[in-house]
Amino acid sequence: MMTQPIRTFKDLTSETAPAGGNATSKISFTIDDRRLLELRARYARAEWLANALGDAILWLGRRYERAVGGIKADLKLRAAEAQLHRMSDRELSDLGLCRGDITFAIREAAEGVAPRFDDVGGQVTAANQNLRRAA
Repeated sequence: MMTQPIRTFKDLTSETAPAGGNATSKISFTIDDRRLLELRARYARAEWLANALGDAILWLGRRYERAVGGIKADLKLRAAEAQLHRMSDRELSDLGLCRGDITFAIREAAEGVAPRFDDVGGQVTAANQNLRRAA
């Protein structure tokens, strides 16, 4: 029986390098090349972070403006409702409203939303016809 010599890890080329040689082992970076690569990577990370932070600030700003705009619009609607609630019943009937219609009338005028009556046939009339006021 013939013994073979023990092979060390550095002798096994198939495990240390792919077929045709290891191309990456032949490339060596100088210190200046490494510093340049690290500097470019830092700039790329800083640019990405600045863009992400800027986008986040713009998004928050738009959300803030939307919330403030909604609050202002709601306060204006409440002020209009309060003004109508301060009127007498006679003044409201001159406008064609009763106290129960104030909130709906204000919201309808502000949003431009008319009620939808899909299942009602014929002409839709207002809830308050002021029939008692016939003189």
